[in-house]
Amino acid sequence: MRENYWARRRLSRRSVLKASAAGAVGAGALVAVGCGDDDDDDDEPVEPEPTAEATPVATPEPTEPPMAGPVDGSFFSQYTGISGTTLDLHRELYRSNVYVSGQAYNNLLKFTDMDNFVISGEIARGLPEQPDELTYIFTIRDDVNYHNKAPANGRAMTMDDVRWNIERQRSSTRADGTEDTTFFRHPLIYKNIENTDYTDETNFTITMSSPQVTWLGDMTDEFNSILYPEIGEKLEDENEFGVFSADNVLGTGPFIFDEFELQDRAHAVRNDDYFFRKDGTIPGMVDEAFFVNLGGDINPQRLAFEQKQIDELASRDKAVMEEIAANNPDVEAFRIGDPNNNLEFAYNYTTNRALSDERIRTAMFLATDRALVAQQHFQGLGRPNPAVNWPFTAWALSQEELSEAPGYRQPKDQDLADARALWEQADAESHDDLDFRVTTVDFPQYVPLLEWFPAMLNTNLGTEKWNAQAIPVTSLLEYNNSGQASVGYLGGWDQWNSPDPRTRFAQVYSAHPDDGGRGTINFWKYTTPTMEGFINDMFTEFDNERAQEIIKDAQRFALTDAGSGHLQMVCGLTSWVKWPYLHRAGPFFITYGTTISQELWIDQDDPTFQGKQRPA
Repeated sequence: MRENYWARRRLSRRSVLKASAAGAVGAGALVAVGCGDDDDDDDEPVEPEPTAEATPVATPEPTEPPMAGPVDGSFFSQYTGISGTTLDLHRELYRSNVYVSGQAYNNLLKFTDMDNFVISGEIARGLPEQPDELTYIFTIRDDVNYHNKAPANGRAMTMDDVRWNIERQRSSTRADGTEDTTFFRHPLIYKNIENTDYTDETNFTITMSSPQVTWLGDMTDEFNSILYPEIGEKLEDENEFGVFSADNVLGTGPFIFDEFELQDRAHAVRNDDYFFRKDGTIPGMVDEAFFVNLGGDINPQRLAFEQKQIDELASRDKAVMEEIAANNPDVEAFRIGDPNNNLEFAYNYTTNRALSDERIRTAMFLATDRALVAQQHFQGLGRPNPAVNWPFTAWALSQEELSEAPGYRQPKDQDLADARALWEQADAESHDDLDFRVTTVDFPQYVPLLEWFPAMLNTNLGTEKWNAQAIPVTSLLEYNNSGQASVGYLGGWDQWNSPDPRTRFAQVYSAHPDDGGRGTINFWKYTTPTMEGFINDMFTEFDNERAQEIIKDAQRFALTDAGSGHLQMVCGLTSWVKWPYLHRAGPFFITYGTTISQELWIDQDDPTFQGKQRPA
């Protein structure tokens, strides 16, 4: 099977039907194939479905599960990285951390169907009432308890807890009054709140200063969890901020952690006092959940999956994942477009003199061979990206339009001729004082970038100036925030947390919050009036089709501006396999850990359950 822009795949009808029957077909992205049942007879091309309209709708009331439905028992085990800087989720940016620790928490609102933009209440009893475009009236549940572990010891969650979580982020202020710029969600969720009125123990009202089109979706952000105030304030201490311990993971959610080791493993047990469990919304849950970091080498991951020490595996290693599916005919296998599986170069031209010259950064943009990137980094399972990753099919520029854009054209002769001409016009070769050092992190899958990425630019520009370095992932956030004069960061850029990409787009391309913008991960403070105008327009547009055209115009502008501080390259498909005894929601084109944990169960009567092992 092939899936990339330059070599169009052809999927068998049988494979597509298999994926669809297993619940894999979502509206948000291209959904792939049952790899164990791939034949090439009678094939037809299959194009991605468009994304759903980004209009929240209420979730139907839960119905009685069928007799053969979810049951208690057994355990769930999964390979995942556990990287991060803090267990204070309001001040964290690493998704692998919140993906795991998020199993302990709840939000006021949650996505119940990411592909179709269905939002419902979680701690809130439902969607808020909206008497007008500025007012949101919430009613919270009265049956929510924190975990039965110190210091909460199972006490009821109160309106004071909700108030603490909202006002802390709204003010971006620690308990001692210190303003803190690391409350990354403030500009996105809380900046435009005009007033909060906590009416009584179950009702409160939020009033906005202006209409906020994406606000309900933003409220579901997995980092926006309801924390336990005492733990949150404890983590404000500089000596506690980076302490990773199960003692610092305490929420109201479906799992209670008793082990949490950064970059190693975590373990949690079922919360029998969980409100969705008690009211029958979630009729069956596993007894335990294991999360293990097996490192970046696919072979230990494969061994753990085939020995049933982990129940599922996702990877971009095409060859190995196809071997797993071929050698284990019982497994279910899919491929799905994942906007958080990408390679991008966020470059710094505000403090780095090399790229402050528009001719040099445009030459770099044109010289990047995206077909090579797809082959080298994604084994062919990738498509070129505009500024909105292609799985957002209704919001991203089409592949056909990209194919005609400078930097994306194939064959690449004209791009390379133009790139070399600009490089020579800038007299880049004579500037020995300029820094062309690219920075990535020391993940095993990124180490090869150190060789082939600068070699690609050197070859295509006829130079030897480009080089690369790797730094520990734990120091990346500090490194980016430091304003160091490195050319920029090469790697995956995630934080795509909603099927409506506007908020994430603004995080990168809007002015930095220090300058009054929304760009919380715009580390080098890129801004232009043109881009800011597009972003302002898209956030005041309630008509989705018009909003999609505005964000496409913003992407077209980025193509003329050397990517606007981000050299967009390729977004890949994630290959995914699981044992049939595992029943869980998804895969979705965007995955929240809590979405899975609340809807997974193990069928111990399934024949493939035999031989399931606890993780080593």
